[in-house]
Order: sequence, then structure tokens, then C-alpha cells
Amino acid sequence: MNIWQWIAANWSYILSAFLGVVVVASIIVKLTPGTKDDSVMGKIVGILDKFSVAKTANDKALIEMAKSYLPTDQAEK
Repeated sequence: MNIWQWIAANWSYILSAFLGVVVVASIIVKLTPGTKDDSVMGKIVGILDKFSVAKTANDKALIEMAKSYLPTDQAEK
């Protein structure tokens, strides 16, 4: 099986595992007293922020405003 086919078939599992690792790492970073791990986690979050859909408070406000125009059954999804 081609690696790209495997990734396409299992992308949701890969994404879930990656996000789980980031969540666990965030918890560990908050529990440790050192600052070196905070800077590393800050760099990782900075990289992930580049892929984020809602980057600023203004973007988040626009998304919420757009949701208000949806019918109520669609806005809850």
C-alpha cells in the first residue's frame, strides 16, 4: 500500500493522535515549574497557529456573526 493511500485512509486517526499528544504536552508543561519547556511549547503552538482558521479575536467574532445568520438547526452543528 502506498504511504499516501494509508495517510488518506487514516487521516482522522493521525490527526486525533497528534492533537492528543499536544493536549497532554500542554498539561505537562503547565504542571512543571521550569520555563524551558514553556518556550518549546510556545514554538509548537505558534506553528499550529499558522494552520488555524480563526487567528484573531476579530476573526472569531466574524465567525460567530456568520453563525448568527444560519438557521437555528444549522448554527448548533
